[in-house]
Amino acid sequence: MTSRTEKIQDVLRGLRSASPDIIGASLVSIDGFVIASVLPAEIDEELVSGMAAAMLGVGERISTELMGSTVEQTYVRSEKGYVVLNAVGGDAVLVVLTTKDAKLGLVFIELKRRCAELVKTL
Repeated sequence: MTSRTEKIQDVLRGLRSASPDIIGASLVSIDGFVIASVLPAEIDEELVSGMAAAMLGVGERISTELMGSTVEQTYVRSEKGYVVLNAVGGDAVLVVLTTKDAKLGLVFIELKRRCAELVKTL
C-alpha cells in the first residue's frame, strides 16, 4: 500500500519530469513546513519552505487588500529562472523552480494538473 507521502512524492516527481525546465518542486504547508520535495541537493528545503511561507503571506495580503480575493498563484522572475507558488487547497502551496528559459504557459498547465492531483491526495 502506498502512503500519502509517497503519493505526493510521485506527483512531484511527475511534475519535475514533465519538463526539463522544471528543476525542482516542493509541497509546503502554509505554516512553512516541508511536506515533500524533489529539489536539487544544493537547494536547502528548509530555506525554500520558509521563503515560500513568507512569499505566500505577502501575496495573500496583496491579493486581499487590492483585489478582495484569495491568492491562487504568484511568481518571482530572476535572471536565472522563476520561482512559482501555487495554492493547493487551503492548507498547502506548491513551490516550483524553473530555468530562465521555461515556457511559463506550459509550466502553468502542468501546475494546474498536478495541483488537482495533490488536492485529492491531501
